[in-house]
Amino acid sequence: MIGALFLVGCGSQPQERTAIETDAVRAADASLQQAVTARDLSKIMAFYADTAILMPTAEPKVIGKAAIEEEWKHILAIPAFENRSKLERVEVSASNDLAYTMGVYTSRLMGEDDKIVEEPGKWLTVWKKQADGRWRVIVETYNTDIPPPDHR
Repeated sequence: MIGALFLVGCGSQPQERTAIETDAVRAADASLQQAVTARDLSKIMAFYADTAILMPTAEPKVIGKAAIEEEWKHILAIPAFENRSKLERVEVSASNDLAYTMGVYTSRLMGEDDKIVEEPGKWLTVWKKQADGRWRVIVETYNTDIPPPDHR
């Protein structure tokens, strides 16, 4: 009986670890989204690994943290830019060092005709647990559900 309890207890530890890491990834994703909502570039960039890759809509891939920062500067400079997102899924690998999040978003921005345009879309982010224990984005992509709107 004691042996059986020991085996049951050991079997649940990996699941508990994955649950803890899933919560950590969910929290990191929420904090990243809060930084985007606040338009806080330094906080946004804190979530990217140095060698991260961003694959934006209708643009070439952006490689490295410095280039991603320039891309975010461009995004945040779009007049009236706002972004709302909804996390729909979090998956953590059995090794607890890789994860992905995915969801949907709606961005608002000023169109070329000075009218607000809403852009619905979806995103997928791959996270990697770093040596310091923090989860950081290593690959991110997003794309619209409509043709990309022209903006000022």
